[in-house]
Amino acid sequence: MGMDGARHAAVAVVIRPNFDVVFIRRAEHEKDPWSGHMALPGGRVDPSDSSVEGAARRETHEEIGVDLRNTRCLGQMSQVASPALTPRVVVTPFVFALDFEPEVQIDRSEVASVHWFGLERLLSGEGRSMFDYQYGDRVLRLPCIDLDGQRIWGMTLRIVDELIERLSP
Repeated sequence: MGMDGARHAAVAVVIRPNFDVVFIRRAEHEKDPWSGHMALPGGRVDPSDSSVEGAARRETHEEIGVDLRNTRCLGQMSQVASPALTPRVVVTPFVFALDFEPEVQIDRSEVASVHWFGLERLLSGEGRSMFDYQYGDRVLRLPCIDLDGQRIWGMTLRIVDELIERLSP
């Protein structure tokens, strides 16, 4: 946990040579508030990690078997924080462009499935809509992207939106 009482996590925006971005569907776990949700590979920053970026590299290797050790990080994007969960989670995204076709090997305890979506689909606005989300006794209308039967929303959508903004001409 950071000095601010928040948990710190890092995710990788991994882009393969054909400009597809990898997403994971998280495995179902009772105690996980993001159980079954679409996400980017990543996870909690450990004391053993050399850096926050190092955590993104390590977690990507653990979750989907993609080794980012010799891959250049194109940069860090804005941190996103979870809504008022306690403790809050602050996520730092890092962008990696692969110059090889990755071999994906899923850790089934953490990842249910892997999905690659082309940057051009994300940039085009395909699948953009709103959905009703039950939060306690309230129903919230939230933005999402629905592609190939998968729904990207929440913190992951905020990261995708910044990526789109940075890549849009």
